[in-house]
Amino acid sequence: MPEQFGIQARGFADADTATRLATIVGEAVRALGGKFDLSGLDGITLAVDYNQALLDLDRGYETNCKLTATNSHVVGVAMTPGVLRNGALKSHIVLNAHHISPLIDLEDAQGRDHAIHILAHECGHVEVTNAFDRCFPNVLLRQKNGSILEQMQWQVILAVWDEFAVTSISAGFGESQTEAYENTFINDLAQADKRSNRLILNYREHGSVDQILGEIYGCYGDVLKFAAYHLGNLQGLGIRWQDSGKTASTLKDHWFLPYFERLQAACLEIAKDYGEWKNKASFTLIADIIDDLVERAGLLIEPMEDDRFWVDIPYTPETDPLLCE
Repeated sequence: MPEQFGIQARGFADADTATRLATIVGEAVRALGGKFDLSGLDGITLAVDYNQALLDLDRGYETNCKLTATNSHVVGVAMTPGVLRNGALKSHIVLNAHHISPLIDLEDAQGRDHAIHILAHECGHVEVTNAFDRCFPNVLLRQKNGSILEQMQWQVILAVWDEFAVTSISAGFGESQTEAYENTFINDLAQADKRSNRLILNYREHGSVDQILGEIYGCYGDVLKFAAYHLGNLQGLGIRWQDSGKTASTLKDHWFLPYFERLQAACLEIAKDYGEWKNKASFTLIADIIDDLVERAGLLIEPMEDDRFWVDIPYTPETDPLLCE
């Protein structure tokens, strides 16, 4: 644990409730410090106005990227973004108070288990971010070297690895997330190709290569991220994915199966040297997977000189506006 950390409670109508909940959250996080390395914790914001709290967070550096809660087929209820404090990378936990408030309701056992898992998961993010920063200082939030393509690859790499590692070390705390992670992954996978083809059809109109690259890397990066949630949780619980019936039946003869197997192997390879990485070679295994998925989606990328690249997006029956009409 850090010697001290602050907890801000905001948006509460009743000051006593805010104080009670903040106190319990502080006690719970200190208890979780026995399991997780929380030396990189900056502080905690407990917010009724969760979306506004994300926007208002002092991140310690200039950025045009606004923090927003996930609100699609997945709804985000907590986030642990990196912040800079006196030049050092820290992690600040922002919690949606509605999902944490059951901690002060003695009759809501299910709600308390849910809240405990949220806290454990976010504490896991503090540890995993700090482990990467110790091995590769001055990279996160402070370095954007390489081409746009490399930056997109690293966005996927870090999101995928973080969730695999975090779900692995927080598995078993509070409410089980196994069914939720499995369903989220399977549902996202089922929609990915349709979503990708729709994005390419839109590209035929707007013509922005940078935009379509970001969208397709994001589309299949999400599939890998949700697969990583599921795989990491199963790894933490000591369960083989082959013994998870719904996953096994979904992936049988599915085009995604070899990518799923490669993803598991890549994450386990990275985890092998957890917190003691000498270089980023194992992380780039995830880049190879996302690159192959993007090519499968129909974006053919050829490297050129000076970090430039050529992108060809051939017409297919699924991405030709005339055929799709």
